[in-house]
Amino acid sequence: MNEIIKGKVVHGNNISGKLGFRTVNIDLKKGEIEDGVYKINIKIKSKIYHGIGTYLERNETFESHIFDFNKNIYGSFVEIVLLKKIRNNKKFDNKESLIKQIKKDIKEVKKDKNYVVTFGTFDILHPGHNYYLNTAKFYSDKLVTIVATDNNVKKFKGHFPINNSSTRLENLKKLKIADITMVGEEKSPMKIIELYNPSIICLGYDQIGFTSTLEKYISENKLNTSIIRIPPFKEDIFKSSIIKEKMVEVKSL
Repeated sequence: MNEIIKGKVVHGNNISGKLGFRTVNIDLKKGEIEDGVYKINIKIKSKIYHGIGTYLERNETFESHIFDFNKNIYGSFVEIVLLKKIRNNKKFDNKESLIKQIKKDIKEVKKDKNYVVTFGTFDILHPGHNYYLNTAKFYSDKLVTIVATDNNVKKFKGHFPINNSSTRLENLKKLKIADITMVGEEKSPMKIIELYNPSIICLGYDQIGFTSTLEKYISENKLNTSIIRIPPFKEDIFKSSIIKEKMVEVKSL
């Protein structure tokens, strides 16, 4: 799953709207995704909302009901990530049965929490970190961000961070992107996976460290967890090693 569809918001047939469920619709060609009802996240003007979406191939339209959103955004460009298929489409005998099913679907989606985990040093925060975390958040209901311990940074990078784990944690919390932020386990970094059972683990484009250990752990424990690599954001400018080199150059002047 975790497919991303994009498009401009168009006027739909307004069936759900007439039933009291305001929707955002985009055109979608036949064959792009399967017919059905999906748990979704939708990005509107850089802000992420949760919701539920339905695709009817015969109409070539994807219809999204967004929770806690009631604005007119016709003509706006949106991105939608399909987190999970809830059920196939089906016919209903009457309007009451359809409304009952929609309410049931919404209840199921809100109850089902989709955790995404990110790891990192987060020593000198920069726009690349914001991009990494915001992109990871797009795939989640709850984003969990783990700050590496000082000793683990030394183990995987060969040197200690400039800031200790407490400072790095507090700086990261100030970004207000992750829903849960904590310092990782020193000797058992996989404990966080046991705790949250994430559907996705998002890694940075250049994160190597314990990647092979992570993949082995997921395989051996038969977890339904995917690993997604987040692409870089202006890596020739916003990369921790480059920023630290420039800091050293400035100090030496």
